[in-house]
Amino acid sequence: MFKLKSSQSLYFLISYILNSMNNWVFKFIAPLVLYSETKSLQMMTISYGLLFTPNIIAPPVANLLENRLAKKASLLILNLIGLFLCLFSYTYFEINFNNLVFFMVVFLLSSILILYQTIIHSTLKEILPHKEDMEEMSRKIAFVDSLFPAIGPIIGATILSYLGYSNVFIIIGVIYVVSMFILTKINIGLRVKTTGEHFILKTIKGFKLIKDNLFVNYLLRRFFFSNIALHGFQSILTYFLIERFNLTDIQLGLFFAISTVGLIIGIRIGRIIYKNNVNKWRLISITGIICALCLICIPIANNIYIASIAWSVVMLLSAINLIVFYTERQTHYHQDEVVSVISASYMIIYSAIPFGSAVSYILSRYMQSNDAMITLGTYLLIVSIYFLYEALRSTKIKDEIDVS
Repeated sequence: MFKLKSSQSLYFLISYILNSMNNWVFKFIAPLVLYSETKSLQMMTISYGLLFTPNIIAPPVANLLENRLAKKASLLILNLIGLFLCLFSYTYFEINFNNLVFFMVVFLLSSILILYQTIIHSTLKEILPHKEDMEEMSRKIAFVDSLFPAIGPIIGATILSYLGYSNVFIIIGVIYVVSMFILTKINIGLRVKTTGEHFILKTIKGFKLIKDNLFVNYLLRRFFFSNIALHGFQSILTYFLIERFNLTDIQLGLFFAISTVGLIIGIRIGRIIYKNNVNKWRLISITGIICALCLICIPIANNIYIASIAWSVVMLLSAINLIVFYTERQTHYHQDEVVSVISASYMIIYSAIPFGSAVSYILSRYMQSNDAMITLGTYLLIVSIYFLYEALRSTKIKDEIDVS
């Protein structure tokens, strides 16, 4: 029995690792492919939006699949579609490169990768029903989620430098074959889920719950408007680094890998914050202001080391914000309300990504990359100052109510 449980844990973890690796390697490579083929900043901003927009549609699509197909069947079908898509891409792009076809591939492959991750998360309790085993696996998943944003760019840069981008699709395709083999070994039930509240109803309920909670409402409005700037900035950043500092693919991979150190430190700091009586309203506002100043600093400073430190600080502050948000989201609602709030909050946060890409696309048509980045940083600074004012006003009103 112990051996069976151990093997199931191992198969699940390997499957999760393979998908995460594909996900982060592809997200790093796609904009670089467009740069090498078009040298166009506008094309890179579009690809960034297409890479992350599937995060918006993944929850409702996963819910739809869950009500029509067994989870194991869904995962196998997604892998099979991904494999055929990779074979098509390798064959097509070896002969010719077309922007529209590449955008289609980026969107479809990104959708498959995020859908797989969404569905396999939901199988964890079924594979490991015991609380201790599930908690241990959750810690391993958290480690994988923090590892691949760091090593994904390095792996992607290495593949791109030595094999060329068309061969990336062959490598991802081979990983899909391995993943399908591993999935056949995992004991996931073949029963189709037929009960449960519909995703749309859950999301509508979540919006109402968020609206009624003063602090969570504040957090999500703050994150939505700031994420427009952050994702818009990030869609330009790769182009800027190549043009300004003439970075190679490997050097670019190292830049983003180093910034992940800030993410790890931020997670640790975020945990410490909750052991002390820190004013969360002011914390969230101040992190936004510091983040905006770092964004403005990157295009102004003509130094790759300063840019690397500034971007690492942005990652650190983003991690602190996420720790605050995830904790507050869990503590402000009853257990039966959390799922609805999560559904609605994901829709709000991820919908900022296409907005950010659209804004950066428009800016890049009329400005140089560094001017567009300064504009986005300035916008974030204004937004953060406004939310600091709102935080001070809200906490003052709250204190007056508590006194009365």
